[in-house]
This record gives sequence, C-alpha cells and structure tokens, in this order.
Amino acid sequence: MAAVDITPQVDRPSNTCTIAEYLVTRIDQLGGGGQQPIFGVPGDFNLGLLDYFEEHPRLNWIGNTNELNAAYASDAYARTCKNMATLITTQGVGELSAINGVAGSMAERLPIFHIVGVAATSVMKSSKVLHHTLASTDSSYSAFANTAREITSAQALLSSSEGAGGEIDRLIVHAISNCKPVYLTLPSDLVKSQIPAAPLKTPLPSAHEIRGLVEAHSSVFADESEKQKAYDAVVEEIVKLFKESKNPAVVVDACALRYGVEAQAQALVEKGNMIFFDTPMGKGAIDESHSHFGGTYIGALSNPVETKELAEASDLVINVGALSSDFNTGSWSGNLKEKKSIELHSDQTVIGYARYPGVPMRVVIPKLAEALRKIAKPDPTKSEKFIAAKKAREVKNVKILEESKGNLNSPITHDWFWPRFGDFFNTGDVILTETGTSSFGILDVTLPDKATAISQVLWGSIGYSLPGTLGAAIAARDQGRRTVLFIGDGSLQLTIQELATIIRLGLKPILVVLSNDGYEIERKIHGETAAYNEIAHIDHQMLLKTFSPPAGSKQKQAEHKSIQVKTRAELDEVLNDKNFANASKLTLLEVVMPRGDCPLALTKQAEMSAKING
Repeated sequence: MAAVDITPQVDRPSNTCTIAEYLVTRIDQLGGGGQQPIFGVPGDFNLGLLDYFEEHPRLNWIGNTNELNAAYASDAYARTCKNMATLITTQGVGELSAINGVAGSMAERLPIFHIVGVAATSVMKSSKVLHHTLASTDSSYSAFANTAREITSAQALLSSSEGAGGEIDRLIVHAISNCKPVYLTLPSDLVKSQIPAAPLKTPLPSAHEIRGLVEAHSSVFADESEKQKAYDAVVEEIVKLFKESKNPAVVVDACALRYGVEAQAQALVEKGNMIFFDTPMGKGAIDESHSHFGGTYIGALSNPVETKELAEASDLVINVGALSSDFNTGSWSGNLKEKKSIELHSDQTVIGYARYPGVPMRVVIPKLAEALRKIAKPDPTKSEKFIAAKKAREVKNVKILEESKGNLNSPITHDWFWPRFGDFFNTGDVILTETGTSSFGILDVTLPDKATAISQVLWGSIGYSLPGTLGAAIAARDQGRRTVLFIGDGSLQLTIQELATIIRLGLKPILVVLSNDGYEIERKIHGETAAYNEIAHIDHQMLLKTFSPPAGSKQKQAEHKSIQVKTRAELDEVLNDKNFANASKLTLLEVVMPRGDCPLALTKQAEMSAKING
C-alpha cells in the first residue's frame, strides 16, 4: 500500500485538505494527543478511507472479526474511556451486521461515530445494480440510511464535498453532547475530495467542554437572563422540598455515568449529608465503599430487603440520570414517592409532576450542592434503618463465606461465588458482566473505589461482553487498570471469535467463563427443560490455544493460561494466587457450576418477566 500523508496541510496555498484528512484529524483531536482505537471491518467501499487511518501515528486500526463485535467493542470502549468511539464499516452488508450493537449504544446512551464507506456517487446516481445492495432501483441506497435514522441520533449522507467538514463537526459534537451514536456515509470517490482546512486550526473542545457549550447555548430560553432565572427557580424549589424533608436520599443511575457527573453527584450527597443508592445501570457511579452508601436499589429485587426498606423510607428522592427500564428497576416494582421525587436529567429537571425543559443536571447539581451545604441534614448514617441495611449487606456476604470454610469441596454456587469474587476485586478494576447470571450476580457485590462496571442491562444482547472486553481492555491498558470479564458458556458462543483479536493485540484480561450448560436466564423465564435452551458443548480449555496463531506465524505469540475449577477449594486457591491476581497474562478461568443454580435476583426477575410476557 502506498504511504498516505495524513497530516492536514493547512499551509498549502489553497488551504485545503481531503475529506479523509479532515475526518482523521478531528477524531485524533478528541484523543488529546493519546492513542485511540478505530474499530471495524474493511470492505471495498471503505478501503481508501482506511489508508488514512492506518498511516496515522495515533489512530490504531483494530480490525475486528465481524462488524457486530466491532460495534460491541466500540460501546465498551466509550464506557471505559468516557469519550466517543469510532466504528467503520462498509455499505449494506457491513453496516447491517453492526446494527444490533449500534442500537444497543443508542438505547444505553453511548457516543459512537459510525462511519460507513459507500459506493461512488456516480454509481449511486445511476440505475445499475451494485453488489452489497438490495437490487432495487427504488431503495438500493436509501434503505440502509433509512434504517440508520431509526437507531442513531443524527446522520449525514455526504453526496459532494460541499459542507463536508461542517457535517463531520456537527456529528461529533452531537454524539458527545447527546451521548448517542451518529451515522456518516462517505462515498468512495469523495475520500480525496478537497475541502477547506481552516477549521482544523481550531481543535474541537474536549467531551466535557462540548457538553458545557451545548448547555450554554440551549434554545429553550429567550436569553441568558431568562435561563439563569429558570436555573435559580428550580434550585430554590428543590431547596424548599429539602428543608421540608427528614430523610432525603440520592439515587445515581446510568446517565450520571454517561454525562460525567459522578463527582458532582458525590459532592451533592456529601454537602447535603444524604444517603445514596445506585441502580444496576448506575452501579459504581459513586464509590460504593462511601460511608453514606445505602445499597443497590432495584425495587423488589433489592438484596437484602433492608436496602429496599431504607430507600422507600426516604421522604424526598433526588434521582440523578435515571433510566427506568425493567431490569434496572425490578420490573418497575419500586415504591419511591413520585410526588416527593426529583429527577435530574441531561436536558431537563422534573420535580414531582412538573417538568422544566432546558434545565440540565450538569448545571443544577453544583448549584444545588452549594445551596444544601448551608442546610445539611444531621448524620443520616446514625438512623436505625441505615444501620440495619448496612449490617444486613455486610453480614449476608460474610456469613456465606464463613459457613463455607468447612465445606470448600462442595460445588461452586452463585450465592458463594459472587461474595468470594468481591474480595478479589481491586481499586480501579474494569468489570464486565454478561446479560444473565453474571449481570444479576454482580449486583450483590460492593464494588471497590474507582471501579467501572459494564453490563448491557437495558439492551441485553447476549454475547456483548466478550467483544466489549476487547474495547474495555484497550482503554484499561492505557489507564493501567485490570479488566475482568464474567460470561456464561451460552453467551460466549455468540461472539467467541473476538478472542482472536484480544490475543492478537496482546491484551491481558481475566476471562471468567461460567460453565452451567446452557442459557440459564432463558430457562428461568421459560422452558427450563426445553431443547431450545441447550447449547453445543465445547472444550473451553482449548479456546485460547485455538484462537492463537500457529507456530511459525509472523504474528507474535501471546502468553496465556487456561484454568478449570469445579469446587470452592479450587477457586479459592486460584483467587489467592498472586500471579493470577496480577493479570500478567491473558487468563481464561472456567468455573463449572450446577445447572439450574443462579443468583436470587435473577430468579425473581425471571418470575416477573415471565408474568409480563404472559
């Protein structure tokens, strides 16, 4: 391949650059001078564009095993690095393969820049039937873009060089400010088209700055004075309710993480002297070892029950970034008082039954925290209900581990497994849990400080977490953090080939495979003995070897290790091994568990889901 000059030549007489140069430079600017992965799969319509990415010193082409896995990896990378991720596919066959993953990012609020290389403009204007299309003169080229409109937040379909730079900038700003995927089509004959390079002299702001600028230019209000009055009025109303309350509490949810207000939310808790809860999608947004942590609130699924009682005893609840899906709320089984509830969102504030558009949480939380500092409540951790809930959480796990000490040769069950792994986690760990037993099991674990918990609680596409581990591990490696995956043997089979990419890149996550002979979450919902919940039996101990390069390959051999445990004593020995804990090599830990065993929360949720399904 011929070398490509990817440096925008803004000093050339015409002061222009190619569309590809512009695109690559804008993505690079978001990295702040650091390395960034570019996820995707090559296809004939995006190859010319990929030349520019491959030659760039800081943009690293990953090259996934398929487009769906690339989309999953992009999603988890965005969660871990708290920035936009870039995904590149080709027209039709490539972009449609990625669509499930992109839709998941839309549902769960992740900024993904999906760039699709499409056919040359001359071909698309003709009536000729082209490969990778529907062979229809009416919708061969529009069908895919129409689909993208439904599962991305903004789109740009380039058909000429005119305005291309502005469209690229618009999409990037939109993705970051709204925490949602965006979609760009770039025809193959426009990759080298010249456009003005002058805008590149002014780098795009950081993700944090972009969100602030968008809020500052909200169109809801007529002028700045009206906007400030609205902000102050909302804060005053919340302060009034706070003064009237005796047991206020904060609930941190998914969008607190997505919009980067974790530190602000913690300051709100501390300055107002309130207890706080998180949710499955907001887990770890505030340090769970914080003295004011009341537990993970999931309505009727809250475990122990004292957590539910403590949360529902609150006479004022401030929800930060709520995303109230069924699996995030115990099928909406909570009993928090709506009349005395405040919801702080990215674009509005809701107080009781009143909505205040254009009053975002990034503005409200700091103002509110400062106001509450002067009227903070007495120490809430002294209340009987808080003490009871904290003791119940601590005793529950300690009791399970203590009781098992004399019976370590027994099978590994979820009620013991998760408390035991809870002791293994370290500060800053990136922990991925697959939809099913893992995503419900982690809910009973108190996460260490600065841990990142990743799970597709809302979208729930099984198989997500293995490619997700690829994306998360790339970000975690740059941050000096450990990556740990928990995935069932059924989900593993959907995306198993991405192990090859993890090995090729020399990543060293700990892969914990829960081997319980099938789709346990589906069995609990419906069809406990049905054949459709069975899976093929594979040798998990051979996987890392199978996906490693053969002897003599020009690809570097990655050091790896596979372990299988069947008893508590065997798992205990592994978790006490410093070499295992150091994650110095890629490790697959297969944990054999009894078929039919699952976390209590999953059993309860399955019963609720089955009832709703009818």
